[in-house]
Amino acid sequence: MPYDGMGNYIESKADNTSDVIGFGDVGGIGQLIYHTFRFKDYEFEDGAGESWYLKPILYKGMEPDLDKANGFSGKELFRELYNLGRKINDFTEEKPYVDLIIEFCKDVAHPYYIDTVYCLMTDKQFDFADDGEMLARESLFSLSTFSHDLERFYTAAQFYFALKKVCAGDGDDAFNLAQEGKFFEGLPYFEKYKHEEYFQEHNLKKGEITSHQLLDEMIAERKKTKIKEQKEITWFAREPFDYYEELRDQLLEMIPDFHMRLKVNPRNNQVVFAADVHSIFDICWYTLARMIVDFGPPEEGGQTRELNEGALITCLHCAEAFIRDNNSQLYCKKVECQRAHNAARQRKY
Repeated sequence: MPYDGMGNYIESKADNTSDVIGFGDVGGIGQLIYHTFRFKDYEFEDGAGESWYLKPILYKGMEPDLDKANGFSGKELFRELYNLGRKINDFTEEKPYVDLIIEFCKDVAHPYYIDTVYCLMTDKQFDFADDGEMLARESLFSLSTFSHDLERFYTAAQFYFALKKVCAGDGDDAFNLAQEGKFFEGLPYFEKYKHEEYFQEHNLKKGEITSHQLLDEMIAERKKTKIKEQKEITWFAREPFDYYEELRDQLLEMIPDFHMRLKVNPRNNQVVFAADVHSIFDICWYTLARMIVDFGPPEEGGQTRELNEGALITCLHCAEAFIRDNNSQLYCKKVECQRAHNAARQRKY
C-alpha cells in the first residue's frame, strides 16, 4: 500500500469510472491456446436415469484426427457451433438432433475435455492399443449437457446478432427473438419495447388527483391494454436502439466468466495471458466476448471497428452465420443465397 514520508496512506487518484485497463492496454494478451481434434465415430452409452452419453469409438484404424498446427479458428468454431444450434432448433429440420451433434463432432471438433484429452493422445508413452479404452472413457460426454450448453451459447449469440442489427437500423431479428424454436426457448429482452404501458408512470400529485381517481384511471388503462393485447402487435412501440445500454448490459450478464493465467503458446514459444479452455463452448464464448469488445459505436451501427473483413455476421437470406470476405458482404456463398442477393439487387435498381 502507498504511504508518504510521514507514514500516512496516500489515497488513489484513479478515476474508477474511466481508468479501466482493457485487454488492448496490456501487453502479452493472447487469443486462446487450444487444440482441436476429431474422433471418427461415436457410440451411445447409458447414464444415470434416462441420460445418454456419447463415447468415441477407438481402435487401430480408428485413430483420431489431431489438429497439431492449424486447426479451426475461434470464429470458425463459432460459425459451426452457431449453425448447429440453428439447425437443431429449426422446425423444418428432419434429421434427429443426436445425428446432427454426432456429425458436428466428427466433422468439426470433439466438444469437451479438449486440453486433457489432447495431452493424453500426444504423450510419447500413449499407445492406442493399450490405452484406447481409457481415452474413450476420458472423452465421454453427456448429450443433455451438450444440449444445455448449446442452448445457452446459441441464444446469447442470437441476442448479440439481433442487437447489432438494431444498431444498423434493422429490428426484424430483435422483434422475433422471443419466439420459441424446436428445442430452445426464445429470449424476452426486446418484448417490453412492444408495449407502451411498460413506460407509463403514474404520478400522484397533491391537489391534482386523488388516490381514488388514480385507481379509476389505472383500471381504465388496464381495460384499454387488454383490448390492445387482443390485437396483433406488428412492431415496437419504443425503438430498442434508444435503450441500447440497457440491452447491452443484459447481454453482458449472459457471458460467463473466464479464468485467465499465464501460458506458453506452443506455436511460437511466447508467454501470453490466456483463458483456460476445457471445451469448444469456452472457445466460442471467448470469441463472442471479443466480438462484443470489438463492436464499434452503436450510433454507427458498430461499423467502425467490428463490421469489416473477417467479421462474423448472419446471412440476410438463410440466417446462418458466416465469416464475410469484405465489408459489404451481407449474404453467404450458398447458391440459393446468392440468387436471393441478385434478386434483391435487381429490385433495388
